[in-house]
This record gives sequence, C-alpha cells and structure tokens, in this order.
Amino acid sequence: MPVSFAEYLEAKFDLDERSLNREVREAFLRALHGLAEIRCVDVGAGAGATVRRLLAGGLAVPLVLTSLDRDPLLLDAARDDALRQLREQGREPSIDAGELHVATGPATTLRFAACEFQDYRPQHPCNVVTAHAFLDMVPLADALGRFGTWLEPGGILYATLNYDGDTTLLPVSDDAAFEATLIEHYHETMERRRVDGLAIGGAFSGRRLHRLLPDHGFEILACGSSDWSITPWLGGYRAGDAVCLQALLDMIGGEAQRSGLFDPGRLGRWREERQRCLRERRLGLIAHQLDLL
Repeated sequence: MPVSFAEYLEAKFDLDERSLNREVREAFLRALHGLAEIRCVDVGAGAGATVRRLLAGGLAVPLVLTSLDRDPLLLDAARDDALRQLREQGREPSIDAGELHVATGPATTLRFAACEFQDYRPQHPCNVVTAHAFLDMVPLADALGRFGTWLEPGGILYATLNYDGDTTLLPVSDDAAFEATLIEHYHETMERRRVDGLAIGGAFSGRRLHRLLPDHGFEILACGSSDWSITPWLGGYRAGDAVCLQALLDMIGGEAQRSGLFDPGRLGRWREERQRCLRERRLGLIAHQLDLL
C-alpha cells in the first residue's frame, strides 16, 4: 500500500534525528540558551518534529513557538503530540483556543497556524525561524526576504535537511543506467516546480540557500552536511527506515510513471527489483543534504 504523507513524516523522525549535523545543531542550541526568551516561527511544521525537538532540548528560558503549515490535520497531530510530550514531562498545559500554555518550568506557549506560507504574517517580531526539510519547496529569495521582515535584528535562522542534488540507491541496480535516468528525472521534476510563477529551492536547495543568505543580510554561523543514510543495520532496518524507503521508491517511481516518458515494462522490472531488495532488507539509500545556521 502507498505510504501516506503523515505516515512518512512520522517514520522519518528518527532518521532525521540521527542525520542532523551535530555541530550545527549544537551551535543552534547554544544560541537559544543565550536568549532571554525564544519567540520562534517554525515554517513547514508538518506533524511537529521541531516542536518535539525543542521541548526535549532542555531549554531554560520562556518559549513561544508558532508551528506554521498549510495542512490543519498535520497541525492537529503536532498539537496532540506536544500535549502528550508535555504531560510526560510532568507539565500539565492549559488549552485556550487551540493553543497550549504551560505557566511554569519554563513558561511555554505553543501556537498552531494553518496557513499558506506566502500568506502568513506574524503578529509580533520573532527572534528565531526554523525551517526543517522545507526550503526546497518554496522560492528561496522570497522566503529569505520574508524571514528578514519577521526576524528582529540579530535573529536566528536554523534551516535543516536542505536537499542538495544527490541520491544513491544501494546495491547497484541490475539496470543501473535506467535507475540513473529515473533519479535524474526525479530531480528535474523538483526543478520544474513553481510557486506563484517563481522557481523553488528545488533539487539543489542546499547550495542555493548557502549562496543567497549573505545577499539577504544573513551571516552564516555554521554549515554542515546532514546526509540521510538509510541502510540496513545488523540485518534489519532502524525505526521507520523501511517505511521511508518505501515512500521514496514510490516518489521516484511515481514521478516516472506520471511522466509517460519511461517504458512501462522496464519501469515495472525496476520496481520489482527494488521491492525485492527492500523485502530482503538489502536496500539502502544515501541522500545529500545541508544544515545551515
């Protein structure tokens, strides 16, 4: 059965957690601990991965976090998960108009805004923006311009898992040349997408973001790779890795099928081969990504 987007987001949490660049993440957490209070907007929040990480980050200062996503059902899942996590920490939140509030240890307010990214306007300046696996899907210059108006001077942007143009499947396919054309086509579909007529970050969002940040008034404090390594481990797969692999095969094969450019028989044989590798716990995938602070 196809993997739903919500299932994919949940499955990849542990994968993302081990893939985040440690040095960039440590620099981000040090910066947060240096603030008197954190007023953060998390763009493309999905099911709340950043909420989960910040609540588990041992922060000792007040936190106001707005999770922004176009999908209200994903935000409902993020709210439910945050409620569970706070209760597990012994912090019973109050709920007011969909917001979660904790008055003590430290004061925390969690807001959930179901809105298109292009339409969002924060009520007050923030001092932190987070963007996790999101900036490949929006026009980069436009996004950085918006962040510049949202953030107060000296504000922090933490942009993680920015895809950067390289995916490798392991072991080498029986039809390696065909697989290479499938992945190239998959990249081309990213490159062709437009939002309001503007090109998005696309298949090379990591390097493009690195180049554009200084032009929009940002100083790069830390940068490092956050590659996905979804490979068999001691004869099996870790946590949700098998679900992630299935979803990624569906994405690559689905784009090829919808295009009508590939021989159906050859595409079917490729799918059968890769599904067999997955069932036998031999399939792996490496994807190159960048984190930037």
